[in-house]
Parts: sequence; C-alpha cells; structure tokens
Amino acid sequence: MGFLAVWFVLAFTNLHWLIDGWYQQAFNLNSSQDFLSRIHGLDFSKDPSYFLVQAGLSSFVNFEVFFGLLIYFCLALKFFALLQVNKRPGILDVAPYLLVLGFLHEGIQIRIAIALSIALWAIVYFAKNQRILSLFILAFACTFHISAATFFLVFFLVFLFERFGLRVIILGALLTVILAYTPFIPDLLIWIGEATHARFLPYSQGIVFKSQNSTGLFQYFVLFVVFLTVVVWRCFTPGSLIWKKLNQIAIASGLLAIAILQVFRFNVVVSSRLADLLLLPVLLVLGAALTQLKNRRHYWVLSLIIFPLVAYCVVRGYVSFHPAQPFIY
Repeated sequence: MGFLAVWFVLAFTNLHWLIDGWYQQAFNLNSSQDFLSRIHGLDFSKDPSYFLVQAGLSSFVNFEVFFGLLIYFCLALKFFALLQVNKRPGILDVAPYLLVLGFLHEGIQIRIAIALSIALWAIVYFAKNQRILSLFILAFACTFHISAATFFLVFFLVFLFERFGLRVIILGALLTVILAYTPFIPDLLIWIGEATHARFLPYSQGIVFKSQNSTGLFQYFVLFVVFLTVVVWRCFTPGSLIWKKLNQIAIASGLLAIAILQVFRFNVVVSSRLADLLLLPVLLVLGAALTQLKNRRHYWVLSLIIFPLVAYCVVRGYVSFHPAQPFIY
C-alpha cells in the first residue's frame, strides 16, 4: 500500500503541474503519426530507448496513462534494486530518496528517473563485484538519458581508490581547486556544446543562463550536498562487504558532486542537475544509516539528520512546483 501511495502522489504531482510541457507535446506528436513514421523520425543519438518506448506506447494509451506507467516502472525498478541488498527495507531506508529526489525525478525529469532506476542496478552489481555486467547495465541506462554516464566516472574513482587509497582524494581535491578557479572552463564548456550540439547549451547562454539562481538557493544546495556526504561518511557502519562497497560508491559520488558544483558553479543548471543524479547512491546508503541510528536508539542524531531532509523537501518542492512560476534555483 505504501508503494502505491507513493506512486499515486508522484504521478498526480507530475501530471497536475507538468513543469516540462515538452513531454506532452512530444507524446502528442507521436500519437498523431503512424508507427513507421515515428520510428523513421527518431534521432538515435539522443535518448533512443525513451523515444522507442514512447513510439510503441503512444498507439495504445493516452499521455496520462503513459506517464503514470513510466513513474510506476521507475519506482518499481528502484525498489527491486534495493531488495537486492536489503531484504526488508523500512520507511527510513527509502525516505532520503523520496524526500530529496523522488518528487524531482519521478515528478519532473522522467527520462533521468528512468536512467537512474536502471543505473541503480548497475551500482548494486558493481558493489557485488559483477563489474562487467554493471558497466553494460549503465551503458543501457545512458540510452534513456546520457547524464547517467556520469556514474562511469564514479566507478572509475572507486577503482582508483581501491588501488591508490587517499592519494586519489587528495589529487582530486587539488584538481578541483585548479579547475574551479581556471577562467577558460566556462569558454571550454560553450565550445564543447557548440561543437557537439549538446543539450546543455540552452542552459549556458541567453535568458535561461542570465535568470539562473534567481532564488539565491544554489549556495545552500552546495552545503546540503556536503552535509549528506559527511553524514554518510561519519554515521554509517557497513555490515557486509556489499554495503562497504556501496558506501565507497556513495562517498565517491558525493565528493564528485561537490567537485562538479564548484568547477561548474558558473552554470547553476548544469552543475545542480549533475549533482542531483550523483546523490542517488548517497541517499541509498543514507537510508541504511538512518535505520542503523534507529536500531541503536540514537534518536537525537536521527532527528538532526531527518530535519534538514524534510526542510529541503519542502523548499525544493515549493521552488519546483510553484503554480505561478517555476524557478531555476
């Protein structure tokens, strides 16, 4: 019942506000064409799996049912991935994801939600040392949204850490500082975007770029990501080899998110979206940490951690779903 309740709330939120009307426009365009025309018009260089699914389902269901099914599919994939490492998850195990990312991804960014649902299986298999399989799964996730490829870098950082230890973190911190204060990085990003017709280009110039961080909340988001990473690092005690690996992945992912927020801080949209998706393994491990604190009866620490999660959910939800005007940080 809890699973269905979460699905209903997220589906209703998405369809009621529908922050990104492009999804409905693209679906309606597909449904007005015959199947062969839909396939012929596909651009296989951009999220081909998503558009193949859309092309197939638009003949049989309306937009509302289509999105409802996608949201259910995303939540189910994530839940069954969690069952691979936690046979009896409780509310605290899933609360961090639902409070921080659930309403954002399943509520707005559905292609990223699908990609991350598949990427979570790649993370689990990587933690189980089935790494070739995890790489193939992650590659498949990228066919729904290319941003999932960021986890290839996370896996590479974990691989380096296993071999070189803290030296990787020290060198990574130095590289972050150098890149964060290198003036040619913004120009380099624009050059790459123009050369590859990258999808982030509209967020890097023009009106959208000038209006970013209109709420002034970006710096608090950086602190929030630091807070989550530190909590996972200090408050979680792995009880098995799998959870030890998941903890390493989570810390590597959190550190990479912090680095990206600093290096690309001049572009709030790009840096925050990448940091958002990198929070996935952090929130997975944070859920296990909260359950540990509850079992050990460390209720005051548990409360100190949960309060910022709830506060973030309220603020981010208002910013994202404000009925008058959706904001960009």
